[in-house]
Amino acid sequence: MRCVVLILTLFLSACVPENPQLRDLNLKTQTLMFSKKQKIALADTSFVAILSYLNPILDAKSPEDIFILSFTPDDVKISKLQVFINEKEARIKALDRQNEWTKYLITNAYTQHFEVALEGVEGEGELRVRVCSAEFACFELNFQKYPKSLYYRSEGVDTQYN
Repeated sequence: MRCVVLILTLFLSACVPENPQLRDLNLKTQTLMFSKKQKIALADTSFVAILSYLNPILDAKSPEDIFILSFTPDDVKISKLQVFINEKEARIKALDRQNEWTKYLITNAYTQHFEVALEGVEGEGELRVRVCSAEFACFELNFQKYPKSLYYRSEGVDTQYN
């Protein structure tokens, strides 16, 4: 009888739909693990730049190295923004609030986000990202590339994905 109850409980728990709000919160939390920040001080104001590496979090493998560059607060106007990944100039695109990447970010009304992408290179283990603008001096942040199996652990089980 106990076996029947156990099997029935396992079956019913597997049929419960996934909570999308909890899933999005988990994505945002995972993004924080692969983010670095830089405080930027200008003569009359200061702000924070956050660079988040999305590749470890994406469901499918991407041929590009994808980052999200965020500036808080958004009242600082950024011009001539350039980003270099391992000395190669990356593509930059401003994101709106409905962009697909925002599900990975902790968003607020005071932050502006940019997608930064560059064709990935197999075999590069380290990503050196240099961010430059007309408003502030260049700064560099470094990220490591690891196999996805080192990033994630299965939910509820203490084993790694393969």
